[in-house]
Amino acid sequence: MSSLKDKRIVIIGGSAGIGLQTAKEASRRGAKVVIAGRTLERLKTAADEIGGKVETYQVDATTEAGIKAFFSRVGPFDHLTVLVPSAPDKSLSSKLGLFLDMEPATFDTVFRNRFWSQCWAARYGAPHMSKEGSIVFMSSSQPRKTIPRYSASCAAAGAIESLARILAIELAPIRVNVIAPGFIQTPGTDHIPPERRAMWDKIAQAQPVKRLGEVQEIAEGMLFLMENGFATGTTLDIDGGYRFT
Repeated sequence: MSSLKDKRIVIIGGSAGIGLQTAKEASRRGAKVVIAGRTLERLKTAADEIGGKVETYQVDATTEAGIKAFFSRVGPFDHLTVLVPSAPDKSLSSKLGLFLDMEPATFDTVFRNRFWSQCWAARYGAPHMSKEGSIVFMSSSQPRKTIPRYSASCAAAGAIESLARILAIELAPIRVNVIAPGFIQTPGTDHIPPERRAMWDKIAQAQPVKRLGEVQEIAEGMLFLMENGFATGTTLDIDGGYRFT
């Protein structure tokens, strides 16, 4: 296992939820943390929570131009992860529905948030990374066990896992892995409509681990994939056993 001490870690979406928790834990392990997000106020608050020397950058990770400009400013670094939620607010979450009922624009937005933000980050970030570094993509449990109304996020998650496998070869020796969380309690779950949250709770009770996951558990998995120098092309499921239900 390699150490994260003095390694420069870029976390796009590092101002809240899993990204913020990953930044906190990385900082505790001695890493140099760079967090990026859309809102300056949230970035400042996150930096204060992380403590120590934290670099912050404002970026709209859902645009290719924004991602490209961001990496031109960041400079050399070691590890990268991108955590843009599929549905970051109540207005979008409320529009998710069955495939034939969902507006194409909603499907496109979810796919752009989940897939293209990570794809562009790998494209423009990899040239600045150290050869001992790694990329950790964010997928979900949906490609292995999906449920109705998740067609867009399922498609995007499957695409990012496929991309990771080919990039593990093309970008070597940079390692490329994926973490696939199940149903996780984050600040973003507050945006879920009540009927869908009730469904989440029902799903959780049917799992071997009968609860929603916590952001700390996902953050630890992400840092494990960064530290383990023999892991590449791997998808790490941390889902409480959801895929077995």
